[in-house]
Amino acid sequence: MEAPEGSVSAESRQLMELLRTLARARGFSNAALARQANVALASLMRYFKGEAEPRLDFVLAVVRAIGLDVREFFELAYPERETPTAARQSLERILGPVQLGKVLESPPPKEPEAKPEAVPLQREDIERMLEDLRRDVREILAAQTSKPPAPDTSDPGPPGKKNGGG
Repeated sequence: MEAPEGSVSAESRQLMELLRTLARARGFSNAALARQANVALASLMRYFKGEAEPRLDFVLAVVRAIGLDVREFFELAYPERETPTAARQSLERILGPVQLGKVLESPPPKEPEAKPEAVPLQREDIERMLEDLRRDVREILAAQTSKPPAPDTSDPGPPGKKNGGG
């Protein structure tokens, strides 16, 4: 969203002036730069004149259109400080091994765990397993047929009272 006229910050003006200077040094006219960046020529001219606050997507498009990496542009705009700000120092302490400014990468994939080598089953092994299964089934069937019938589980109510008498 653009700021109302007259309220463009000095920092925005400086960034647009740097961007305009870099575009001219690379040989771009306003019209050619607007086409290359796929932005409206009227917007480009307003921003370069300092008449409106540019949006970030506009700045990024123009930076890329003149052939710069976004980081290169901001390094030109903001040279490295001798001593980092207190906020930067705090972030470096908090984030520890994460290097600020570097793209975080996924950790390398874990090595697959070594699985014991499968030994193919022999015919004798299969026959032994089948015999064990048959024996287990026979035992289950024998246990079921030798049990007395299960008592009726329906609850007739408390003993001593019949059909609501009393």
